[in-house]
Amino acid sequence: MSPEPFALGHTYGVHMTVKFIQYWDVLSEQEEEFRNFVVKSYIPGVNETGFLKIVESWNVATGEGPYYIMEGVAESVKCVNDLLQLDEFQKLNHLLHFLITNYKSKLLVPTGPIVSVVPEHKNYRFNHHYDVIHEKYDDYIQFLQNEHIPTMEAIGVNVIGGWYAAIGPGPNIVIEGSCPSIRKILEAIATNRYRELISKLLTMVDGFGSKILVANGLVS
Repeated sequence: MSPEPFALGHTYGVHMTVKFIQYWDVLSEQEEEFRNFVVKSYIPGVNETGFLKIVESWNVATGEGPYYIMEGVAESVKCVNDLLQLDEFQKLNHLLHFLITNYKSKLLVPTGPIVSVVPEHKNYRFNHHYDVIHEKYDDYIQFLQNEHIPTMEAIGVNVIGGWYAAIGPGPNIVIEGSCPSIRKILEAIATNRYRELISKLLTMVDGFGSKILVANGLVS
């Protein structure tokens, strides 16, 4: 079987959604101006277009950069495409780029046996990302459903999303986890069950990495 994504849906309100994720680092000594611009202009401006809703802004606590992540959800790929063509959005992004560096973006579509949700309560994210080895794809899907998700849930990490990077840099698979605290994430990582789970996953994927994300207060 070819390792093409198959969408099972992402629940946000009553709409099927995709995610538009933007990553960057803030330029040195521009933190205050950046924060004011994002809170007062960028997030409200993007939300007012009606094509994308910014649902959270994150700092990467552990894992590779860039270290700011802006998470938006849209009803469809077409909505994201329409957003990118808007003069208003292009102006906002142009102004943003005076304050940041290392910008990149991804368009994520739902994939795998996970019905994804955007938590309404405060949470911390523990995400895995990787590429599935072509000849291991069928084994990977069975492992994800029968072992990976149940084990993560059992050790205290709520699996809230499975995504495929349709556009943007790899790795191409993102599995999102949610916890009420960083302490819970660290306790999960320290278990033998987690180590055994990742050891098995590594036989089916390349380029494995993980991130712990902490909300930075830019989204009220």
